Amino acid sequence: MKQESIDEYIDLTKSLKEKYQDRIEIYTGLETDYYKGCVDWRNKKGIDYTIGAIHFIQNPKSGRYLAFDGTRKDFEENLEVNFDGDIKSLVASYYGLVREMLMKMTPNIVAHLDVIRKNNQGGRYFDETEEWYRDEVLNTLEVISLSHTILEINTGGISRGYVKEPYPSRWILEYCLDMDIPVMVNSDSHHPDTIDCCFEEVYELLRDVGYKSQRILYHGEWKDVGI
Repeated sequence: MKQESIDEYIDLTKSLKEKYQDRIEIYTGLETDYYKGCVDWRNKKGIDYTIGAIHFIQNPKSGRYLAFDGTRKDFEENLEVNFDGDIKSLVASYYGLVREMLMKMTPNIVAHLDVIRKNNQGGRYFDETEEWYRDEVLNTLEVISLSHTILEINTGGISRGYVKEPYPSRWILEYCLDMDIPVMVNSDSHHPDTIDCCFEEVYELLRDVGYKSQRILYHGEWKDVGI
């Protein structure tokens, strides 16, 4: 969304809230990118919540923004140009930016935590079971816990055919439960047909992990609602 479209978006959702107030609760949210010099949308009038995300990193020499979660070609360009092919350095940079966002521009919800595995099918670039990778994730979960942020369970990678399970991976959710980190199921939908993609499967996964509720905006307050 272009910045000049934000007010139009807010006005549209406001009108929909009024039109359907007797049928459904509607809230106005933004998935906001965090990067050097980004706009802080958290206090924008009309925005009810933000979902904080890391998608890009800027190359210090060219000024170009290269993607952590684009196509495989995009990912490989980022890996080679910004990190000289060092996947550990890329992963550390990604999770480091997530932690920085949580400390400097804390959102209500943190988006698709391990989205960097989007192009990692079959362990093409890294192994999630390796200690160095899990340490990056666990260090990030510590900051999520301290910042009292909600962790998004995101099915967008499934609906768009990139992955077969939601972000984050099950082993991460198991640690989240132990750390009492609240979660929210979200489709990250790019099309109306996938607005509730795989929700029942994710609820089953969460129940199997041990979660009994998700945290959502309900009657204007963040509440834990049973799944």
